[in-house]
Amino acid sequence: MRKYAKVINEINKMCEVGLGTNSAFYQSIGMTEMEVEQAYNGIWYLKGHAPQAPEPTYIELRQAAYPPVGDQLDMIYWDQVNGTDIWRQTIAAIKAEYPKPVENQTGEAAAANDDTDETVSSVTDASEQDILSWTGA
Repeated sequence: MRKYAKVINEINKMCEVGLGTNSAFYQSIGMTEMEVEQAYNGIWYLKGHAPQAPEPTYIELRQAAYPPVGDQLDMIYWDQVNGTDIWRQTIAAIKAEYPKPVENQTGEAAAANDDTDETVSSVTDASEQDILSWTGA
C-alpha cells in the first residue's frame, strides 16, 4: 500500500510510516510516498522486505490445542451434572495428538507417549490441577 514513509534501517528496509492524512507534515519531516507493508509483528517495511512469521513450535501448537480454562470448567460442570466424561475425553484426545515432549540426551525436545494425566505446559498443568481441585474430580 502507498503511504508516506521514511526508511530508518537501510539493511532490512524498516520504515517509519505516517498513518494520518497530513501529507504536508509528512513531507516536511522527510517522508516520501512509497510502497510499504506491515510485518506480522506490526513493524513497517518497504514492500517485499517484511519478514514472515516464524512457524509455531511443537510446544506452542500443543498449548494452543487445549481449551481455555473457562471452557474446561464448563465441560467439567457438564460432566458432573450429566454424568458424562467429555472433559477427560477432550484432554485425552489432545494428549494423543500432541504427546508430551521430553528431552533426549542431546537436550532436544522430542515427542513421547503421555499416558499420564500430566499436561505439557506449566500453565496447563496448573490449570488442570486447579480445575480438579475446584471440582473434586
